[in-house]
Amino acid sequence: MNKINFQDQSYIFFHPHCLAQNQNSVFGKIIVINSDDLEKIIKDEKENSLKVKIFTMGHRNPQGFTKINDHFFSVEHGPRGGDELNKILENKNYGWPKVSYGTKYSYDDNAKAYEISHENNQFEEPLFAFVPSIGISALNVCPAVLKKFYKKPCLLALSLYGNSQRPGRSLVIYLLNKNMDKIHSVEKIFLRDDLKLRHFVTNQKNELYEDKNGDIYVSADKKGIYKISFIDFRN
Repeated sequence: MNKINFQDQSYIFFHPHCLAQNQNSVFGKIIVINSDDLEKIIKDEKENSLKVKIFTMGHRNPQGFTKINDHFFSVEHGPRGGDELNKILENKNYGWPKVSYGTKYSYDDNAKAYEISHENNQFEEPLFAFVPSIGISALNVCPAVLKKFYKKPCLLALSLYGNSQRPGRSLVIYLLNKNMDKIHSVEKIFLRDDLKLRHFVTNQKNELYEDKNGDIYVSADKKGIYKISFIDFRN
């Protein structure tokens, strides 16, 4: 386990992407924390360090994380394009900021493209990338009504505004193969022009809340909580 002092990293707020490939930083990583160690820090306010294990690295801005059985998945924002769905595999490197399907911002190297091929650069390829991006946000397992209908491993994501080329404000349904290492289908269900969809309503284990009718609930920035019902399925 690495021991990382968070006080030593105050400078990262200026250029956090520079640390995604740095083994001595928690930024740009998915980490494992022992719950007992976390309890000790909560009880002892003088404690300023935490033992963590880097599970994966090379992430830009993870927004949602969930699992199906023992398979872990995450979605993250790309830069100008390149929102990713990744299967999270221990000790893998997902490439940021070396590779991306997005492009650089105008203030960053004159908006040049990144290296696209993750695999050719010894990084893990995303399962799926949106180009242009849609402002991907939360991720969870599909509710029972969708799992029953599709009869495939199924993930459900939310999106924010997106852009004029690829609007967000949608539910995104990912259908995976049996091994959950390939995407068979991506379906976007557009909701409303004024909704930036942020979070699913879940329990403390991040399990999707479903009411007795099978409806789910999502939050929208500055709007509130909305109920979503899945009806009128095709035969």
